[in-house]
Amino acid sequence: MTINKRVAAISMIVIMLFASSVYAEEEQSNEYTYVDKLFGYASEMYVDETLTKEEIFDRALNKYLEENPDAVLDILKAGFSEIDDYTEFYTPDDYQQYVDSINHTFYGIGVIIQKTGSYVELVRVLDDGDAKAVGMEIGDKIINVDGIDMKDKTVDEVQTAIVGELGTTVNITVLRGKQELTFTLTRKAVSATTVDYLMLDNNIAYISILNFAQTTSQEFAAVLEELDKNNITQIILDMRDNPGGYLVSAVEIANMIVPEGIIVQTMYRQSENNVTFYSDLKEAKYKFAVLVNENTASAAEILTGAMQDSGIATVIGETTYGKAVIQEMYTLKDGNAFKITTGRYLTRNGREINHKGLEPDVYVVNTTEEIDVSKYDEIDYSVETRFGDKSENILPVKERLYVMGYYLSNMEDVFDAELEAAVLDFQISKGLTPTGALDRITMVQIENEFARTEVMVDNQLYEAYESFGGNKEDLIKFLEGEE
Repeated sequence: MTINKRVAAISMIVIMLFASSVYAEEEQSNEYTYVDKLFGYASEMYVDETLTKEEIFDRALNKYLEENPDAVLDILKAGFSEIDDYTEFYTPDDYQQYVDSINHTFYGIGVIIQKTGSYVELVRVLDDGDAKAVGMEIGDKIINVDGIDMKDKTVDEVQTAIVGELGTTVNITVLRGKQELTFTLTRKAVSATTVDYLMLDNNIAYISILNFAQTTSQEFAAVLEELDKNNITQIILDMRDNPGGYLVSAVEIANMIVPEGIIVQTMYRQSENNVTFYSDLKEAKYKFAVLVNENTASAAEILTGAMQDSGIATVIGETTYGKAVIQEMYTLKDGNAFKITTGRYLTRNGREINHKGLEPDVYVVNTTEEIDVSKYDEIDYSVETRFGDKSENILPVKERLYVMGYYLSNMEDVFDAELEAAVLDFQISKGLTPTGALDRITMVQIENEFARTEVMVDNQLYEAYESFGGNKEDLIKFLEGEE
């Protein structure tokens, strides 16, 4: 099923859904108000009463662009971005970066980002990127990239600033709570995989969809093939922090799992362009527990809505983002492109969820709890060490500093330069004498701070596992590698 092209002179249309920012009220700047008033006065006072304020604006813009031709791109970017939260104008390089970011075909730091307020923040940190290695975390707000302020930048502008040539470095400053942290990261080839899975106990499988790229449906099909080999029909589908992507990928996955009927209904300004996507699946094979949160958006909401409305899934977690509008990407002959909101969609049962989100069947919030110190080897406070030493007492300290984000290197029982730097950072942060050595006072302070460290409790995952008859404690043991 295809959607008719409505602008013949434009070479390509790609329908996509992607959450990029929170909803915000638009305000006119003081500068605009000043110009608007003056042009208004001029049109009212001028001898020729036919001269309008809009005509003065038009002449001024035309004159400005004649004298400043390079400003046309800035004006186009500003104009499109002010239409709504999702419409944007792209130069050829911007457009390529945008496509690459969705399909994960770039050299970056390994993060998924989304706009929240004035800044873009991390909603997922990938295992194979440098962001994970240096200790960047979900929730970090990117405030500076290579000395450039990222306030009020779009997701694509921040993405463009971060990615680059393989092996090059980028300096990124993030806001974590009230603390500013600066990281130097090396750009790597980020994995193109958007679907991960794990076979759990109790004949339950766990699948995570990162976002909806061009290859996501093929990846998902391959995972189902593996599950079929093991006769698994109970699946926990994790779409938390999934910002969306290509509509077609979500529809293709729905065709594999959603029983016969409507998947999603798209509504356009011109009703002749409306399309309803259907599933022809005669019988659903799998039962799902779908995990969602406030960052589950767009294409992820389409798939979740179809699964929830059809009855094949219990949706667990928090109310989703609520982005039920469609963008189409238009590429122009000069290589520029623009993405503009052209339609909206309804769920299988006709629900309007824009600005509302999908309500879960079971509302569950993840919590935090203090770390269980008993699971870690004890520190022997009588054994003091410094750079160059080798001791069994070093590894327990490294483990604690790693959990707290101070140490991010190897877990060997050698006091290396990285550990010395981590100990210095810790000592400075706690007002201790910065020796870089693990003396008794420093080790006691490390243990005290570690005991107060909070870790996330994935209540949503536990609820999903138990909904299939599993036991939470058994799952915890399985995930921690215990028998």
